[in-house]
Amino acid sequence: MKPVNIFRVSRIRDERLFNIMEKHEASDHDNHSTRIHEIESLCILTDALAEHGISVKDADGFYFGFVIPLIGKEFDLLKVTNRYCLNIELKSQDVGEEHILAQLRKNRHYLTMLGRELMLFTVVTDTLACYRLSADGELETADICEIAKAVRKCSVAYHGRIDKLFRASEYLISPEEDPDRFLQGQYFLSPAQDYVKSQLLRDISNAHYCSFFHIYGRPCTGKTLLIYDLAKHLSGSGRTLITCGEEPSDGLLAISGAIESLDFISVSEIVSPEQISGYDFILVDEALRIDPAIFEVIVKAAETYEQVCIFSTDPSAALTNPEQENDIGGRIQSLGLTGEYELSERLRMNMELQTFIMKLRHLYCKTEKTYEFEHVSVNYANNTDEARGIIKYYREKGYVFINPHRHQNAAFEDLEESFRYRHIAGREYNSVVMLMDSSFSYDENGYLMGIPEPDPEQPYPNIFYSGITRVREHLALVILDAPELLENILSLLD
Repeated sequence: MKPVNIFRVSRIRDERLFNIMEKHEASDHDNHSTRIHEIESLCILTDALAEHGISVKDADGFYFGFVIPLIGKEFDLLKVTNRYCLNIELKSQDVGEEHILAQLRKNRHYLTMLGRELMLFTVVTDTLACYRLSADGELETADICEIAKAVRKCSVAYHGRIDKLFRASEYLISPEEDPDRFLQGQYFLSPAQDYVKSQLLRDISNAHYCSFFHIYGRPCTGKTLLIYDLAKHLSGSGRTLITCGEEPSDGLLAISGAIESLDFISVSEIVSPEQISGYDFILVDEALRIDPAIFEVIVKAAETYEQVCIFSTDPSAALTNPEQENDIGGRIQSLGLTGEYELSERLRMNMELQTFIMKLRHLYCKTEKTYEFEHVSVNYANNTDEARGIIKYYREKGYVFINPHRHQNAAFEDLEESFRYRHIAGREYNSVVMLMDSSFSYDENGYLMGIPEPDPEQPYPNIFYSGITRVREHLALVILDAPELLENILSLLD
């Protein structure tokens, strides 16, 4: 997205023509269209600013409707200089000061990382009522004169790609990796997560006795953060347990230690309903991977002790044959759920990397947008020693090494920080390096194929996709002694 001149684009009041003009000016090729009430609000604001001395030149350099990549956080108007960041939110009618304050505080959270002096305003355009966020985070009344003065302060605006100023890793916290930020509430849920949370809490308050709930969504939709946020919230009303397939990490233990009524345990520790009888709420993360016997113990406990039980699943998460045969998803559906909620908005999805992964899986995959894949690097190694050297090089740069074919490549085991697929599920990493060798190949239709592992508990080739979708920002592939595979992958970069 490029900045636009809000005076120039707001001279067009027709919805269809405005969108043509605005998309051209901003070089914004997304499918989102500005709605008529948003256009009218922008027009009212720019007319009012013009009446207070803002020239056409002053109206230059605004990013209109910018959305932070991977996050989904949108700003109505942003203008950035070397010193200032001006944010103006537009409301076509009064939405209440509480809502305005919450939005401006949230905007401050996201914009603080720019390292600029922030000027945060909201304008209710049907009355031209104006508000600003004070330095101590309180809502104060303002006027158009003050906003016009702020616009003039931003005379030399940034005109580059606005997304370059934002790093998703600054916002996408993991409770396991960032327990302090999680405990301090230094994160926000997306609108989709907020909606599911409010619906679920409402349904819990209306439920009687034993009740079962189900949250589901594909990778990158924010299920894990939502589950932990729900657990933190519910722990204020009663004893709460989170259970998952892995032993609790140091981060989760730190959270449990800080919240008296919240516990974490591995599902493997659950042997009887009596063991978990003292909890009011039980949340099961990555539920498709638990053993059927343990699933029945949890269900029995909820029924016997009238507990609220929340299962979280990813429909694609059953990676091994035993997990697929266990059909925990079907067992959850058979419980007579009190509520079921889908998270469909992908938060962590870097569209450049997502497009590369799609093309990596299918060479002839057609996509709407083309990328240069500047965040993808492809490396070739003629032998194991060269591959180890390249992997070490990336590890020193902060990359996490995930070996998708561990059974056949034990020579790299000592380089793996956190290989186990159960460990990486639900996590994400800024930078990932992955190994590919001659066990990968493309079939005649251009689909990536792989030699299956003899052990069904080694979930290759599914682990390759489970691992590669963990990446947020940078992906490195190391191709080991597989020239034909290298040629095919490099064709994606040509």
